[in-house]
Amino acid sequence: MVSPNAQAVATEKREVGDGHGRTSSTLGAAFNVFCAVVGTGLLQASYGAAQTGWIGIAMLIVMGIMACYTAVVLIRCIELADKIQQSSAGDGVEKIEARKGFCVETYGDIGEAACGKSARLFVDVQNHLTLVMVGTIYNLLGGLNLATIAPEEWEWMTVDVAIALTSSVMWFHVFLKTMGEVGLVSAFNAAATLTLAIVVIMESLRHPPVERSHTSIVVPDLMKLGGGFASFAMAYGVHNVLPTIYGTMKSPREYEPMIKATFVAIVVVTLPVMCVGYAVYGDVVCSPIYKTADLARSPMVRVMILLITLHLVGAYAIVLNPTELAVESAFRVEHRRCQLLWRICLRTMVVLFTCGTSMLLKAHFPPFLELTAAVTVTSTVFVLPCIFYARLSQMAGTPLSMLELAWNALIIAVAILGAGFGVICAVQDLTKAL
Repeated sequence: MVSPNAQAVATEKREVGDGHGRTSSTLGAAFNVFCAVVGTGLLQASYGAAQTGWIGIAMLIVMGIMACYTAVVLIRCIELADKIQQSSAGDGVEKIEARKGFCVETYGDIGEAACGKSARLFVDVQNHLTLVMVGTIYNLLGGLNLATIAPEEWEWMTVDVAIALTSSVMWFHVFLKTMGEVGLVSAFNAAATLTLAIVVIMESLRHPPVERSHTSIVVPDLMKLGGGFASFAMAYGVHNVLPTIYGTMKSPREYEPMIKATFVAIVVVTLPVMCVGYAVYGDVVCSPIYKTADLARSPMVRVMILLITLHLVGAYAIVLNPTELAVESAFRVEHRRCQLLWRICLRTMVVLFTCGTSMLLKAHFPPFLELTAAVTVTSTVFVLPCIFYARLSQMAGTPLSMLELAWNALIIAVAILGAGFGVICAVQDLTKAL
C-alpha cells in the first residue's frame, strides 16, 4: 500500500498540474463535456423515443445514471494507477525503471495500466475510431444542414459542396491546441444549445400534425429497442474525451462534482425535447427532429438548423482533440521545428478524412449514427470503464464490494445487450437504404 506522504505528493502534483497543460477552469471543463454530446443527442432523442415508446424516458434517465457513474470511475482509474505506481517504489530498481516516465493521462494509458499493452491497443483503436466517427457525424450533419437552409436558387449548393464548405469552416479548429482553448468556443455552444432546445419545444407545440399522433408505452420490438438504446447512448458519449478534459483542469479535485452536475444538466435539457417531440409527432418523428414533415414547415426551422450547425462546428473541435493530440504525439511534433506547421498539416488530414467519409455516407445519417453509437460509443462509455475500475481497484489493494461489483456487472450486461440489438437494427436500416 502507498504511504500517506506519497499519496499526498501524487495528489498535490495532479492538483497543480505538474506545471504543464492545465489551462481549463472547472466551468470551461463543464462546457466542454456538455457541448460534446448535447447537440446530436438532443436532436436524436425524440427519434429514440419513437423506437422505444414512453419507456424511453426511464431508459434515458437510467442510462444517464450509468454513464455518470462510469464517467466518475474512469477518472478514478487514473488516481488508482497513480496509487499503484507509488506503491511499486519499494519493489526494486528494475520495476522502477520499467515504469519510469509512464504517466497515466489518456484512455489508452488507463487500459494499459489495468490490463497491459494489448488492452491499450484495443482501447486506442476503439477510442479514436469513436472520436473520428463522431467527428464525421458532426461534419456530415453540418453539411446536410447547410444544404437545407441554402436558398433554392443556389443550385450549385449540392450536399457534397455543403459538406466541403462545412469542413472548411471546421478546419479553423487546427489553431486550438488544448481543451482549455476549446472551452471558450464551448461556452458559446452551450448558449446556442439551450436556445435550440427552447426553439424545438416551442415550434413542435405550434406545428402539430393534422391527425393525432400515435405513441406507445413500449414498442414490442427488440431490434427497435436496441436502436433506441443506441440513440440514447449518443446523449452521453463523452467518455472518450474525459481523460483529456480532466488533464487540462486547473482544479482536478473539482472533477467529480463538475461531471455529476453536467450530467444532470444534460438530462434536464434532453428530456423535455424528447418528451415534447414524441408526444406531438409520435412514431413519425424523424432524426434529426427538424426533418419531421410538420415541423419542417415552421419558419423557425432555419433558426434551429443554424443553431445546431454552430454547435457542431464547436463540438467538432472537442471530440477530435484527443485523436489529434495522439497523432501529434506519434509524429513527435513537440520536438520538431515549425510545430505550428506540423500541427496544421496533421489536423488538416483529419479534416479531409471526415469530409470524404461524410460525402460517402450523406444519404444514411440515422443508421450511421446508430451504428457508431452501438459499435464504439457503448463500449467506451459503459463497458470499459467498469472493467478497468474493477481491475485497478483490485491491483491497488482496495477491491470493490460485492454490491458495487454487481452494479458494474449489470452496467456491462445491459450495455452489451442493448448494443447487440442496436447493431442489428442499424445494419438492417443501412441495408434497406442501400
